[in-house]
Amino acid sequence: MIEDQYIYLTMAATDIEFLLLKNYLSVNGIPVITKEKGFGGPLRSIFMGNFTPAHIEVFVRDSDYDEAAMLLDYEKFNAELDEELELAQNGDEEDEEKNKPN
Repeated sequence: MIEDQYIYLTMAATDIEFLLLKNYLSVNGIPVITKEKGFGGPLRSIFMGNFTPAHIEVFVRDSDYDEAAMLLDYEKFNAELDEELELAQNGDEEDEEKNKPN
């Protein structure tokens, strides 16, 4: 059974959140499958819209779990982003210093 090859990763609260998550993981080569708890799926979207609580459980292959969890580690992502922005800002300041007339 295919579900046996997948492990729980996280839960998306809305359809939009799930689509963003699915696309982000897919771009990084990680396929996902889902299960919805309660009243869900197309019927929920038709009657209640895409922004209503969805409770979509997201599963990834066991072999992809560590990479997927790392990709979703927001604290690490934010730290790396801050570091990149700081490096870029320092590079811009150095460029400005070089381009200043004496």
